[in-house]
Amino acid sequence: MTGATFQVAGLPAGIAAERHCRKGSAISTVETVRGAVNTSQLGRTYMHEHIFVLTPDVQQNYPEAWGDEEARLADAVAKLRALATSGVRTIVDPTVVGLGRYIPRIQQVVDQVPDLNVVVATGCYTFHDVPFFFHYRTPEVGVLLGREEPEPMVDMFVGDITEGIAGTGVRAGMLKCVGRGRPDRRGGAGDAGRRQGQSGHRLPDHRAHPSGEPQRA
Repeated sequence: MTGATFQVAGLPAGIAAERHCRKGSAISTVETVRGAVNTSQLGRTYMHEHIFVLTPDVQQNYPEAWGDEEARLADAVAKLRALATSGVRTIVDPTVVGLGRYIPRIQQVVDQVPDLNVVVATGCYTFHDVPFFFHYRTPEVGVLLGREEPEPMVDMFVGDITEGIAGTGVRAGMLKCVGRGRPDRRGGAGDAGRRQGQSGHRLPDHRAHPSGEPQRA
């Protein structure tokens, strides 16, 4: 993401974007919920805005904690319309696995805020351990069982980037992995980053500092 018209709030145009791109790897378009957008059309950009942060297990089993779905959507639409009215043209929403990402809900919101671009992410958010789903789906377990067991995060993340998320057609425009210590200790985020780079895609990423504090890489 480079270009003089791409501006992160509080920073001169292009600076934050250049931090995410190696020399010679600049890109001209960015994937958003509504599709690819030329970087010249991104305008004033907020780089870290979660529309919703959820724990699906809680909302499914204790729906009163979430409340009325339509009211929640309307509230998000109103706030994002106000943001667009203030001059913001793009937000990056780094909500991934571990934070309750659900793209159909985001699409419903974005459809009602035509003046705002929303970039969504792929990856995993955790501070202690990967979600239980991944515990026994590892190459090491495959060796013990005498079968090939690929790292599932790689295909998941790469698929979100190259094909779209959960059949929605919405492609991730950012790779995020947050965790304590080495967030890529399973190799999924690192391998996915290398594979998406080889495919010609260039994405900013969001990782954790070795101290455990989230940092934007």
